[in-house]
Amino acid sequence: MTFNSNMQSKHNRKCMVCGQPAHLFSPDSAPVCLKAECKLVLSRKKFLSKSSYKQYFSLQSAQIKGTIEFVKLRKKRLAEKRKMENKENVSCWMRAMNHDYGYDPDQYPYTVVPTNSKQITRLPEDRKNLFRETLLHLINKTIPELAQKSDHTEEDTLGETIENELPFEAKACSICRGGCCSIGEEHAFIKKETILRYMAKHPDQKPAQVLAAYMAYLPDESFENSCVNHTETGCSLPRDMRSSVCNEYVCESLIKLKDLFADTPMPKGVFFISRAQNNWNKDTLDVDNSIIKTELVLNQ
Repeated sequence: MTFNSNMQSKHNRKCMVCGQPAHLFSPDSAPVCLKAECKLVLSRKKFLSKSSYKQYFSLQSAQIKGTIEFVKLRKKRLAEKRKMENKENVSCWMRAMNHDYGYDPDQYPYTVVPTNSKQITRLPEDRKNLFRETLLHLINKTIPELAQKSDHTEEDTLGETIENELPFEAKACSICRGGCCSIGEEHAFIKKETILRYMAKHPDQKPAQVLAAYMAYLPDESFENSCVNHTETGCSLPRDMRSSVCNEYVCESLIKLKDLFADTPMPKGVFFISRAQNNWNKDTLDVDNSIIKTELVLNQ
């Protein structure tokens, strides 16, 4: 056997546990891949009798191979799902934006936004109290730094953020109904730096007044299991009281839209397609992800 064929044979070796390409540690080592579970199976050989290890190896190998096949099948199904949804998106867009209705599709690109599927409910007192406790803790941590004229305030980029905001962004968020807000819970992403920034801009307000100012914006009703400030019309806090995370966060759909507009002239409008699933479960199989809403937003 030639040197080249020897090397090819080694590189074609399969992990004896899972059957995937092996990672060769030495010419005389058992062929095994880099997965920790496969290495663990082989390591048990010296602790078990021959018959026990044979049974153990067989069971573990079958389980690992089954998991690999499951993951492979899931990836295939997700790819098929995305392909089908892409076709539906294009078809929906072309039906609405076509020359017969006086539209030039090139001037009205489409984008898909997620959907917040949570329901509006009365904001419970316990959630209000948790928010109050969070604020009190942050304000108490902020007071000493404010007295020392700390430089650790959040960078004030609000004006720049608003200036760079595309005409379609606010509308996109309203169509989505704030799916990204769901992880805000009772902290609203507010940090010590957020309070420090606010107090620096309102030096006349005492800590109790700062607390009262934030609590005054708590809505009577908000989305359940979402940020306490998340209402049906958006965030109940003014922009200058929100965290930098909330002011600057842009979802994947809008990032793609921004990238598109960075290289092309601003179009006449954007055709928004809203699907049932949100950013955190859009890759879930066997869950309805039908198109639930479409809206053309003009560049005005």
